[in-house]
Amino acid sequence: MHSRWSDAEAERTIARYAQIGINADVAVRIYTTRLLGSDPLLVLHGGGNTSVKTQAQDLFGTLQPVLCIKGSGWDMGSIEPGGLPAVLLEPLRRTQQLAALSDAEMVHFLRSNLIDANAPNPSVETLLHAFLPHKFVDHTHASAVLSLVDQADGRARVAETFAGDVGFVPYVIPGFRLAKLAAAVVAQSPGIVGLILDKHGIFTFAETAREAYERMIALVSRAEAVLAAKRVRSLVPAVLPQPLATPEAIAPIVRGACAGLAPPGDDRRVVLTFRSSPLILAYVSGAELAQYSQRGVVNQEQAAIAAAAARGRARCIQVSGACRRRRIRRALRRGLRALQRAPCREQDQA
Repeated sequence: MHSRWSDAEAERTIARYAQIGINADVAVRIYTTRLLGSDPLLVLHGGGNTSVKTQAQDLFGTLQPVLCIKGSGWDMGSIEPGGLPAVLLEPLRRTQQLAALSDAEMVHFLRSNLIDANAPNPSVETLLHAFLPHKFVDHTHASAVLSLVDQADGRARVAETFAGDVGFVPYVIPGFRLAKLAAAVVAQSPGIVGLILDKHGIFTFAETAREAYERMIALVSRAEAVLAAKRVRSLVPAVLPQPLATPEAIAPIVRGACAGLAPPGDDRRVVLTFRSSPLILAYVSGAELAQYSQRGVVNQEQAAIAAAAARGRARCIQVSGACRRRRIRRALRRGLRALQRAPCREQDQA
């Protein structure tokens, strides 16, 4: 993994957003957030977030210390200023004195401290960003890091790979408890440049956007190097029948299986696409497919939707709080509607 930072592009981004009144801190935060979000090895399915501690004007024109953090629903790869809602920083930091804070209380508190009441909900990890002393904070679900930390001896692998440059945070569902735990780890080791969250992802932080971003790239590269050195085998292929069935032969079978999921009286159809890239074929043709296909995703926070039941209702696994469950159900319904919008045609491929 290599840094894609460009001084010239960063300066152009700052100049472009200055024309619409966006300060340099937020502009360069947008630039590096897009760098992170456009790399699928760092950001899985929209996961991850970034922040910057800066200043913003309140209703009276007074500059207030704020945390600008990725808002719910925004894609890091194409984020705009509206995707980094400004939250008053001092009230956020005062919550560190509390013994407990429920998810519902936290969401209400975050919204009540937005500079713009119409802004999107700040990230569920807002308090974690606020409790860290650094100006720029980056968080991703980097595949290489998760490949290390998802092992039974993940903590030992982290210690071996990063040699004290990062802190290790045991798994806690994102929210107030995780924020306090992460802040305590940083306070105990003030010289670290990042955090590895067990079964979750990686944080890096610094006083400049470039340094926080390049620390992310450097740490993930170290994880990649360890994995490359210790990889002993790839997927073992199964013995497949020849010739393989064609998409045309498979399509009616899959179409019938999908039709069986619909409730009585629901005549909506689904449109599917046939995909057969080398990576997909290698995965589905593995001799151990029945075993590794059931392990779930590499990140606990991505394990949100287990299945759609016969009535099209989402069942949520390993998610925190009613707010997140409602958000997941809405996303699932949107996805199902998108699939079911077009009628099924004979030429559609499975």
